[in-house]
Amino acid sequence: MQEILKTAFSYWNRTLFYQVAFSLLYFSLFFLGYFYLFKYFGLWDEMSQHSELLKTDFPAFNKKMEEVALLPQTQSFLLGIFFLFAFLNPLNVGFYKIYRKLDLNEKVTMNDLFAGYLGFDFFKFFGFYLFWMIIFSYANSLLLLGVVWIILTLFSVPLMFFMNVNTIEGIKLTVKGLKQDFSTIVLSVLVATLFSLSGLLLFGVGFLFTFPFWHAMIYTLYQHNFKEND
Repeated sequence: MQEILKTAFSYWNRTLFYQVAFSLLYFSLFFLGYFYLFKYFGLWDEMSQHSELLKTDFPAFNKKMEEVALLPQTQSFLLGIFFLFAFLNPLNVGFYKIYRKLDLNEKVTMNDLFAGYLGFDFFKFFGFYLFWMIIFSYANSLLLLGVVWIILTLFSVPLMFFMNVNTIEGIKLTVKGLKQDFSTIVLSVLVATLFSLSGLLLFGVGFLFTFPFWHAMIYTLYQHNFKEND
């Protein structure tokens, strides 16, 4: 456990520039996409009609928002958010390429962040993340099933990237990996989650540095639990 944490922090510390670049790019594109979709589906206009209630009658405002949530365009907006996440999340793949290049003592470049967008890989990871988000949205509404889904797909992305497996094979191999040392993996993921979120305590700015630490931990655990075929 101690060695895993040390290795993960080493990957993270050696790639701080790329961590910040990733965070700035990811969140900038997400919020641009979010507000574009919000206006495109007319939700901005719907909310503007009730903006005065926010100041004068908050319970009435909440009631109106419940009505807005049931509109057909709101469902279309949520589907658009799923596609937005699926489009942005291949950026995560770039970290696994960067960490592998560090292992091989190869020069890391900014282009490595976009490894998940090259050729067919984009469609593979776009499809995976879209599938992942849809399942997560349903699972997360049923108590802790969202957490279970995260654990079951913990190594899917590095397995798909390095071993070229499909989504189902990635989940099966993840389950096998979990069986090897479940407690260590869960504790390591818990530490990674807490550290990734810790940046929010530094006026939110630190989150740009700590948010991607999750990927360093996943890669470290992947290296620890899986052996690639030559």
